[in-house]
Amino acid sequence: MLQPEIDKNEMGQLALRTLADNKQFVRAVTHYADQHDVSASEDIFSKTGIKLVRKGTQLSGKFYERLVAHKLLKPIEQSLTATDILDASRIVLLAHAEARRVPSLAPLLENAGLIDRMQRLLGDLTIPAPLALKLSVMQVDRPKLFQHSLIVAMLSMVLAARGHLSRDESRALALASIFHDLGEACIDPDILAPQHRFNEDEHRHVYAHPITGYLMLHDFEEMPDEAAIAVLQHHERLDGSGYPYRLSGYRIGKVSRCLAITEFCASLLERYGADKRIKLKLWLNRNRYDEEAMKILLNLFSDTDCPPPQLPDEKRLMTHLSRIGKIFDDWVILRARFTPADVTAISYFIERANNLHLLLLESGFDQCRIDEIRSLSSFENPEICMEINVLLEELSWRFNELYGEVQRKIRIHGSTLEPSVREIVHDWLMRACSFTESRN
Repeated sequence: MLQPEIDKNEMGQLALRTLADNKQFVRAVTHYADQHDVSASEDIFSKTGIKLVRKGTQLSGKFYERLVAHKLLKPIEQSLTATDILDASRIVLLAHAEARRVPSLAPLLENAGLIDRMQRLLGDLTIPAPLALKLSVMQVDRPKLFQHSLIVAMLSMVLAARGHLSRDESRALALASIFHDLGEACIDPDILAPQHRFNEDEHRHVYAHPITGYLMLHDFEEMPDEAAIAVLQHHERLDGSGYPYRLSGYRIGKVSRCLAITEFCASLLERYGADKRIKLKLWLNRNRYDEEAMKILLNLFSDTDCPPPQLPDEKRLMTHLSRIGKIFDDWVILRARFTPADVTAISYFIERANNLHLLLLESGFDQCRIDEIRSLSSFENPEICMEINVLLEELSWRFNELYGEVQRKIRIHGSTLEPSVREIVHDWLMRACSFTESRN
C-alpha cells in the first residue's frame, strides 16, 4: 500500500536505484563466497540478456568485476543458494550471546523466560533464503552492523515483554529489529565511518536507507506488513524531526515506535557503554519517542547499577557551556527579526531551533543558571558536570541533524528567503555547527 508513495518520492526513487545497482552487496557476497559455499541457483542474466553466470557455478570474488559491469535482471541474492546460512534459531542464540556482552543487559538475561519467548516467536519461522543470505553476509562483511541489530532485537524483546505487546506485534517487532538496517548495508561503509563528513549526495543515501530496507522486505509473504513498515519508519520521530518522511505523532505505527526507541537505545549503549548517561540521554529525547516505551526503558536502566562516566575536563566544559548560551542568546535576537513571510518560508527550521532552545531550558539551564555555573570555581557535584556534558552532546547531535535537514530542504524546495535573512540564518547555523566541531 506504500509502494505508490515510494515510487513518487525522491528518496524512494534513490532507494529503487540503489537496489537495482547494489554494488556493495555484490562485492560483499562475492567475497563471502571465497570462504563459504555459494553457487548460482539459476542462470544470472544482465538486463540486456547477457548470461553472466551459469546455473550451478560456484561463486567467488573473481566474479565481482563481471557482475558489477552490468545491470542485473534481478537482485543477485534471488539467484544464489548457500549452505550453512543463518536461520531463526541461530539468530536468537547469537542475539542472546551478544546482549550478554553489555553489562547492564546481562542481569535481564539470567531469566530464561526472555530467550524462551524469543525462540517461541521466531524459532519456528522460516526466513526466506535471500534474506537469510543477506544476514549471513552482513555478519561477515559488516560485523558491527550485525551486532547492532542483535542488541536491538534483545532490547525489543524486553520491551515487548514489559509493554504487553500482542504475539503478532511482538513477532513483527522481533523481525523488524533483526532486519532494520539491511538498507544501511547498501551504503559504502567508508561513508559511515565516524570521522567522515557527509556530502550532499551521501546524506541522501543515509536518508533513503530505511526505504531501501523496506523494499527488500515487503514482497516476502513470510514478512508481516508491520515488520516491513517498522523498518521503513524506524528513523521517524514523534516530533516530526525524523526521516525519510518526517512523520509525527501517531502517524508512526506502534511497532515502528517501539523499534525507533530500541534502536536509539542500542546506539547509545554502543557509543557510551552502559553508564549513567544512558538514562539522561533517554530523558532528553522523551518528546521524540513513544511515552510508554520510554518509561519501560528508563525503568530498565534504573533497575541496573550503571557506573558513572568519565568526567570531561572542567575548563573545556565551561567554555562550551558559555558558547551554547551565546548561541541561543543570538537565536532569540535572530528570531525576533523574522517577518511573517520568513516564518512561513522556514517554519520547519524555526520550530526545530525553538525545540533545541526549549531542550536547554527544560533541562534547567536557563541563562540565569548558566551564569551561576560560570561563576563557580569548580564543580562540587559531579552529577551536574555529567548532566551538562550529556546535554551539550545532545545539542551537538541535534545541530548536525538540523543542518542536514536545512540543506535537504533547500536542495529540494529552494529558498524563498530574502538574501539578507538567508545570510544571517546561515551564519547562525554555521556557528552552531562549529560548536559541534569544537567538541570533537
